[in-house]
Amino acid sequence: MGYLKNKKHRWIAFLLVLILGSIGFRQAVSWYDGYMQQRAAKIPKSVQTMNPVMMDIYSESESAGRVEAKYSVDIVARINGWLQKSYFEEGAKVKKGQTLFLIEPDQYQNLVNTAAANVRQAQASLINAEKELIRANELVKNDYVSKSYYDQALATRDTSKAALDAAKAQLADAKLNLSYTKIVSPVDGKIGKIIITQGNLVNTQTGPIARVVSTSPMYVLFNLKSSEFLKFKKNESAADFSNMEVTLKLADGTIYKEVGKIEYIGNEVDKTTGTIDLRATFENKDELLVPGDFVSVVVKSKEPIPTLTVPQSAALNDAQGYYV
Repeated sequence: MGYLKNKKHRWIAFLLVLILGSIGFRQAVSWYDGYMQQRAAKIPKSVQTMNPVMMDIYSESESAGRVEAKYSVDIVARINGWLQKSYFEEGAKVKKGQTLFLIEPDQYQNLVNTAAANVRQAQASLINAEKELIRANELVKNDYVSKSYYDQALATRDTSKAALDAAKAQLADAKLNLSYTKIVSPVDGKIGKIIITQGNLVNTQTGPIARVVSTSPMYVLFNLKSSEFLKFKKNESAADFSNMEVTLKLADGTIYKEVGKIEYIGNEVDKTTGTIDLRATFENKDELLVPGDFVSVVVKSKEPIPTLTVPQSAALNDAQGYYV
């Protein structure tokens, strides 16, 4: 029994030694980890460095733009009358001076005929008045009539002449109104759908009958932030934007083959957006540019600008701007 009791005590003592040893080991490991962390903190971190490099950089900016026709004309009636006929297919191309619509011409032709008759009547009256004036002049010379007779004949001649001028003016107005019965296209372009169909009464107050828009060249309106605008302006070679290269990205992501030219710069910065308006002109022979469409406008200087550069990975930005 004594032997077993001693053996039990030895096992308990052994277990206590193991437990105490385990606790001490953990404390030792924890102390070592803290020591190594403190030591590592004192060692400077390794970083990659690079010197700024002076390079020739092209100034470039990209912004959203909107396509606009150079000419966009509403076709309206200039006289009162019934719309009788159209001479085009909706969506077709039209030429400047091409007849598009016909407004009932009969009443305006009648007015021309009446005005022409009035002109002939006034001419006849003038001829007679001039003959009377010649006779009156002869009678006065021979002292057959008083001077007042001649004065009356002269006044009649002048009145007849004024009446003829007025009749001619009325005839010109009548012919002008008759010409308005044929509505012609004011520009080369593409005509849209008919807004007011034939059979309707039209006048100057009825609004557009159709619209014609030019197809080439085409305008693209866009804007630049004031900071970007100043960046371009400070480059003397591009001070007037005459040597700037303007390209477009179409809605499908492709690059438009024609290069545009800036021909308008706004005269003030928008207070709400901090941008300035610009407009570029593009040839549009393939008619890929459609008025109202949105495109991406890329403005780039043709000549490079010497610029101090750093790796892009080193440049960050916040609310105040970019920093290295």
